[in-house]
Amino acid sequence: MPVLGFSHPWMLLLALWPLLLPFMRGLPRLRKRGHVSLPTYDWMPAFAISSSRMRWLGDIVRMFALFCLVLIAAGIRSGRTISVEVERPEAMVIVLDISSSMTAEDFSPGNRLEAAKNLLTAFASSRSNSEMGLILLAASPRLMVPITRETLALPQVLKNVRPAGFGEDGTAIGSGIASAVNRLRDGPWNKRRILLVTDGVNNRGSLAPSDAARLAAGMGIRIDTIGIGSDSVSRYWAPSAQGPPVEIKASIQIDDKALEEVSTIAGGKYQRVTNSDELDRALQALRNATPELAVAASVRFEYSWMRILAAASILLICFEFVLTRFLCPELPG
Repeated sequence: MPVLGFSHPWMLLLALWPLLLPFMRGLPRLRKRGHVSLPTYDWMPAFAISSSRMRWLGDIVRMFALFCLVLIAAGIRSGRTISVEVERPEAMVIVLDISSSMTAEDFSPGNRLEAAKNLLTAFASSRSNSEMGLILLAASPRLMVPITRETLALPQVLKNVRPAGFGEDGTAIGSGIASAVNRLRDGPWNKRRILLVTDGVNNRGSLAPSDAARLAAGMGIRIDTIGIGSDSVSRYWAPSAQGPPVEIKASIQIDDKALEEVSTIAGGKYQRVTNSDELDRALQALRNATPELAVAASVRFEYSWMRILAAASILLICFEFVLTRFLCPELPG
């Protein structure tokens, strides 16, 4: 339905003056003016007789021209408001643990890290409508892919991800979450999420995971956490300063309570997976999560009233000039 409005409605008071213009003709003369009385001979030009009948037409034309100018001065605007459904953009940052414990061979194919890389690649490729980024987590977080809509960027980087080297080993969960929050705090997204995939305990960094989760919750950022790994004794390789990694066999403990607390604080969900199939189902659940409902937005299509009224005013002024000066001029009084 068309909507009409004015930027300066008080300017419409000027419209009273053009409306009074026709009545000004009937006002008594303020001073007497000389006149010449002419008999109506056949030689008298036709306009001398018709001008007295047509002078009101000139006043009406002038009144409409001035009224158009008043509407322009008042800032007339009009348009048609419609409701459309738009897709709400979503951004997600994946925080992937690459500590030495992720080389444990209780997942297939390869180890925990290789399984996570393969399944996260498929997960990222399926979210073509989301903007995604990647942070690798070890002793300190490292940004690998800034938040982007380019669907090929994250899979290409994941392909070349390697476990942390000597001096980089560790799991700074709190710092990793804070780094992701820093990437998500500014942006046009209406929905922001962090996906944390880890198999360990926060043992590096100065920020506690719960404090980082509160920081995310305060900014409206959701954190979903996946704890990856079984409780059985597994073989993994720890980096060594002397050269090749050292083989270790041990049961790797996961701080389920801390990870669940992180997700609870930030409004997300914690899932514990013990093999590749369970990891695939966990990512599938996140992929099939109920999307953000579309929102109704009002879009106004403005009509060019300014141009129309300006053109009409010019045409009316020109017509009034031709009418009073050439077609029906008045004899001098």
